[in-house]
Amino acid sequence: MRRRWAVILWALFLAAECGPHAARSGFAAELFDAETRQFASKVDLGDLARIGVQHHGRIAILDTVARDHLSQACGRERVDGTAPTFAFLELYFNAGKYLDRPVIYVREKNMRRLLAEHLTGRAKEMFLRTYRLPPTALVDEEALRALTWTGRATPDDLRRSGRIASLLDVLSVLAMRGEYRVPIDRLSMRFSSFMAVGALRVFPTTAQEWSYLEELCDSPQDANASVAKLPLRLDGRFKELRDSWRARDAEGVERIAEEFRLQQREMDVIGRLPHPAMQHLERIYNRTYRFTIAWVGFAVSLVLMIVAAAAGDRARWPRRAGLAVLGLSTLVLLVGFAIRWLLSGRAWYLPPIMNQFEAVVGSCLLAGAAAIVLERIRNRNYFALSAAFYATVGLLSCFFLPGRMGAGIAAPHGILSSPVMAAHVAVIIVGHAFAGMTLPISVLYLCVVAFGGRRTRRAALSSAADLSAPAPPGAPAAIDRCNLIAAQLACWTVIVGTILGAYWADFAWGRWWGWDRKETWALLTALIYLAVLHVRFVTPRPYRGVVTAVGCLLGAAAMLFNWIAVNYLLPGLHSYA
Repeated sequence: MRRRWAVILWALFLAAECGPHAARSGFAAELFDAETRQFASKVDLGDLARIGVQHHGRIAILDTVARDHLSQACGRERVDGTAPTFAFLELYFNAGKYLDRPVIYVREKNMRRLLAEHLTGRAKEMFLRTYRLPPTALVDEEALRALTWTGRATPDDLRRSGRIASLLDVLSVLAMRGEYRVPIDRLSMRFSSFMAVGALRVFPTTAQEWSYLEELCDSPQDANASVAKLPLRLDGRFKELRDSWRARDAEGVERIAEEFRLQQREMDVIGRLPHPAMQHLERIYNRTYRFTIAWVGFAVSLVLMIVAAAAGDRARWPRRAGLAVLGLSTLVLLVGFAIRWLLSGRAWYLPPIMNQFEAVVGSCLLAGAAAIVLERIRNRNYFALSAAFYATVGLLSCFFLPGRMGAGIAAPHGILSSPVMAAHVAVIIVGHAFAGMTLPISVLYLCVVAFGGRRTRRAALSSAADLSAPAPPGAPAAIDRCNLIAAQLACWTVIVGTILGAYWADFAWGRWWGWDRKETWALLTALIYLAVLHVRFVTPRPYRGVVTAVGCLLGAAAMLFNWIAVNYLLPGLHSYA
């Protein structure tokens, strides 16, 4: 038994260590060669990673910018096991070297099939192995000019990569077809991330305005014309950094990076750069995968709570251990949530819950906290079990798909900077947490009824009661009671959140209701749970638990459809893609 538990915990540890950054077979050899990986192992990127960069309406560190761009362009934050800052700068300084290598990730299956038909030779072989396109297949005249004027690609690089046929004509034809319009737009965004358009906005000019490197490029005469108009000291340091990087001089890169960071702070006379302590905090936040690593703790808690539910009163230690791990994991997630709030620079009434990543993390956090409170009140195992399951699945999504979920920290748009908007989203994600908790509880109840044996099935069908009645004995009754409580909390929080959303919509858009897809499915979710609670009163007692469980599964399905399909697949005011 101990050996089995050791194997489970070791598997969880390996998943956390490898996680979303485990390279696909063959990818390491296709992108960074042995010399580049050896250089990566020698250079210390501490100072470079903490350079201030204007990004998404705030001053972030280069490590954050690198992760966002790599996640967008390559489909992962860590390439070939190298640090994100290293991989980003390597692709930036030596872009020409990688024009004919698989870099641009293609996520959509229909695009993969179609592009594979138009690629030939080595490019097709690389694409089928990695699902990544060589950038040269997407280079247009504007990109070519930017690469040559900034010295990021040489004529030799262009001649070598020119053997790969361009896909621009194919994509321009496909763009006329509706089903390919969005995938092509996403492919264009990923190529822009490889080009690092606007990525290195790091230099305040004498007027204290921050400018993109590409905006300062006006002639091909200078090998690095994009910094020709910058203040002399930073201009020279950046060129030295570029040259030392290309020469694989690790000591020179470290020395120049430290001087560069200090000079950047000296020139920031009005204090736009974040405090060094905040820069260290942001790097810690990034290196812990934005604290989504807490999914490991929730997964361990889930296993312990399953054991506790199966053991019942025969063993107390699984419940105590499971609640302790759940509380610790919730606390870790709360620390990450607070750090993100602090880094975003938002007001105290604007918590970081404004995009998909933030909403999912916030909902997992609230599910864990609510489960601990409910377990203290009701002394059952099923609230903690369901919350641990919900948080594990939610955080795994954020852990493995940070770019897709919108993990970057960004300042909210002006229309979203409203206390009413914050209250609306906060209540809605609480409702999502309770709705998500009804999913595993309902499945568990139905499994007990279906596979628990004749005696257990008879007890389940005869023990259903409402909250006003004393709790019947037995595990089936406890599961049904917990499901009913979670369903009621989900119903009322989704209803209140929808009403707050309508109030905010009138304030922001001048109308209370517009039948947007998100609004419609939120209303449908609330109505399903409302119907479940009322149908229970008119259902014969032996079938109340089953009807409640089936109805809760429908409500949870509607919530998940609203949170996934509506956000990513259906166009509307609330779409994230």
